[in-house]
Amino acid sequence: MSQEMRETAANKGNELSVAKEKLRNKMEELEDAKNAVEKAERARDIFLANMSHELRTPINTILGLNELILRESQEEAVKEYARDIRQAGSILLALVSDILDFSKLEADKMELNEGIYDISSMLNDLINSISVQQRRKKLDLVLKIANDIPYKLFGDEIHIRQIIGNLLSNAVRYTEKGRVTLQISWKEVSKDSIELFVIVKDTGIGIKDEDIPKLFMAFQRMDSTLRSKNDRTGLGLAITDRLIRMMGGRLDVQSVYGKGSAFSFKIVQKVVDREPLGDFEKQYRESLHSIEDYHEKFIAPMGRVLIVDDNAMNLAVAQGLLKGTRLQVDVASSGEECLELIKRKTYHLICMDHMMPVMDGVQTLHAIREMEGNPSRDIPVIALTANAVAGARELYLKEGFQDYLTKPIDADKFENMLIEYLPDNVVYLTKNREISEEYSDMGDEIEFDIRESQLYLMGFNLRNGLRYMGGDKALYGKVLYDFHSILQEKETALRDFLQKGDMPGYTIIVHSLKGNARNVGADDLADEAFELEKMAKTGQLEDVTVRSPILFSMMNNMRNSLRVYLESEGAGEKKAEEKAQDGIEKISEEDWVRALNELAARLDDFDGESAAMKLRELKRYDRPEGDKKMLRLCEKAIKDYAYDIALEVVNAVL
Repeated sequence: MSQEMRETAANKGNELSVAKEKLRNKMEELEDAKNAVEKAERARDIFLANMSHELRTPINTILGLNELILRESQEEAVKEYARDIRQAGSILLALVSDILDFSKLEADKMELNEGIYDISSMLNDLINSISVQQRRKKLDLVLKIANDIPYKLFGDEIHIRQIIGNLLSNAVRYTEKGRVTLQISWKEVSKDSIELFVIVKDTGIGIKDEDIPKLFMAFQRMDSTLRSKNDRTGLGLAITDRLIRMMGGRLDVQSVYGKGSAFSFKIVQKVVDREPLGDFEKQYRESLHSIEDYHEKFIAPMGRVLIVDDNAMNLAVAQGLLKGTRLQVDVASSGEECLELIKRKTYHLICMDHMMPVMDGVQTLHAIREMEGNPSRDIPVIALTANAVAGARELYLKEGFQDYLTKPIDADKFENMLIEYLPDNVVYLTKNREISEEYSDMGDEIEFDIRESQLYLMGFNLRNGLRYMGGDKALYGKVLYDFHSILQEKETALRDFLQKGDMPGYTIIVHSLKGNARNVGADDLADEAFELEKMAKTGQLEDVTVRSPILFSMMNNMRNSLRVYLESEGAGEKKAEEKAQDGIEKISEEDWVRALNELAARLDDFDGESAAMKLRELKRYDRPEGDKKMLRLCEKAIKDYAYDIALEVVNAVL
């Protein structure tokens, strides 16, 4: 090879090396740019979540306290102001949600979250969401829902609600007289899918032809004096249009200026159950006749709930919403305080805020699950948070929360969730409120039989106790039985904290005892507990030590008297046994062994309440005398909180 050829080859090699170096530098620059974009996206997502929390938290306080005014005020003028506040607050909340959703759509971060949903429930909620303003404006609501539409579908219910809800609210907002029509029809597209056809019509102000293209542009207002006084940011329809496109549909609009508009779209949904919806309009009209003022759906005087939130007003709202349920509600203002409380007291349910300083809700949940010797380790924990951006629900379920409820708190959904997650044996569904009111009006004319009157001699104000139960004597009997069962538990805990000199722990238990006693009409016991609570709060260990024996004596006397009373009345376990004799159930040996293993597992977890429930189930079955004796021994051990002994008794026959 000549010198010239070698020099040419060397030059080409150098050029190639330079090109490779430039390419490597370019790749590094692209990688740095990619990382910078991803970092910016993460920062934006964090900002959106924080902004959602910061904006929705004060709205939650406003709407929550306003809900309490609506429930408790007897002045119609005040209620009218409160209704206006609720309407304005709902508009503000919708505006916040629109901004957050639009940001997600712009960043291509919005995702469809599909699942099974009941179309009847969805329609009910949608109609209720506009009913207040619709009735106030005296508009007719026309429903044309296909009777034969499959009632259970699979799709993104959350965003379908958002789409139809936005169209309905716009129709009501821009209509001053006449009617709003919701029409839903369908057609088959395959053996497991249908096409939904939704139309929302109104007789409102309409839209000029030249303004229709502006409807789906963000932050655009219509050039109309009629419309300008009602317009907000112009985000709603832009978001609605984008969401429908994500579902494979298109939003169409027809309008005559000054006469009204019609918005429609079609989307495909999978069918889960082909049972027809039926006459929804008839069902809805009938439901309107049964609407009444708020009253609690249940009471749970023995139920224990802990609410954790760093915002004092949020805690006040949640406590106020639960006041009528008679739940024992404790509050904690931080994750650390929550962990301290669960060391001293067992709860049935925890409602946890997410964004708290130092230790947030997710970190606190993980700490609860990992804490050794924690009696509340496996109880349900619900995320109760203002973080409502897309994907939040999946985040909380993935982190280990049992469920998720956004702020502002929907009181009805909150109570339904509590009914679902609280143990069945502490929840008593209430009867119609009118029964309670009728009972309350009877005053001193209430008559009790001789057996019931004996409760007065035992320190119970029966009249007060029954009023707390809405006049339901059967329910009162159940609560009395539960009260009897916890007296020993409370006394043991109080003695333990007193011996340790732990006044904060003593305060928690004696406060709980005060509420329990008040709920059943044990007023003297409640008053004594209250006095000790005040002493314990101020750390008066010596005074608490001197006065506690009085409380223990009252508890012991009441427990013994109640036992005799309940046994003579055939209440509690004796009553259950007698009832079981009327219809003794059979069980196979295989199922019996399986049931005993389940009981053993609950005892091994020191889950006394769950074990007691399982034991009551086992006592229904027709078994040899040896098994019955084993169950009696196990029952006695559980009542004495000797779960290890009860476990040995069960294991001895396995």
